[in-house]
Amino acid sequence: MKGYGSYIFDLDNTLVDSSRGYTIAFSKAFEEYGIPYHEERYNEYIRMPFNILFSHYYPNSPCKYRDFVSLIVSTYDKTHLDCVRLFPDAEACIEILLKKEKTLGVVSNSYTKHINGILSKLGVLDLFSSVVGTDRVVMSKPDPEPVLLCMSEMDSVPEETIMVGDSDNDVIAGKLAGSDTALIDRTGAVRRDASPTFHISSLSELVDIKTIW
Repeated sequence: MKGYGSYIFDLDNTLVDSSRGYTIAFSKAFEEYGIPYHEERYNEYIRMPFNILFSHYYPNSPCKYRDFVSLIVSTYDKTHLDCVRLFPDAEACIEILLKKEKTLGVVSNSYTKHINGILSKLGVLDLFSSVVGTDRVVMSKPDPEPVLLCMSEMDSVPEETIMVGDSDNDVIAGKLAGSDTALIDRTGAVRRDASPTFHISSLSELVDIKTIW
């Protein structure tokens, strides 16, 4: 019975609370395109890739997709660093895993410059061996490509890796990449349709998870 050697984390709602910055960006873009914005549906918005989000709420106008994304990104760029924070359990978890000489990575459907900017602002960027954003791959989560790229850069293998995130997209991507998965549910409202290996409510639980290799 051994612990994992490598841990791959989603970013938003897993390691960091970036909800305020995204709320500002989404609400502005939705208003611009006449889409009603419902704050209680934030978790639904944040888990959708931009192309799916746009086609779902603004169908039949694909030519406007780039402008929609540009408005979200530019607004987020101006606000997110003043709003983001590292979850306390994430800070403690990272510290414990590094003391145990584990390798850490981040895979997110955000752009790499945003991920790096957030992690740098929070003083933890150098603690991660690999950071994979949506712009570094052809296919984003739930496709396994970004997880596989992260594992390759971490020099890890699926059997010794666990993918940790707050959505089915994270679970599906990890499973398709051959790794175990942990779904973190901080609110009690996260869907569990993808059947992760583990369900956790805090990253503090992650350090005690073991597996048989």
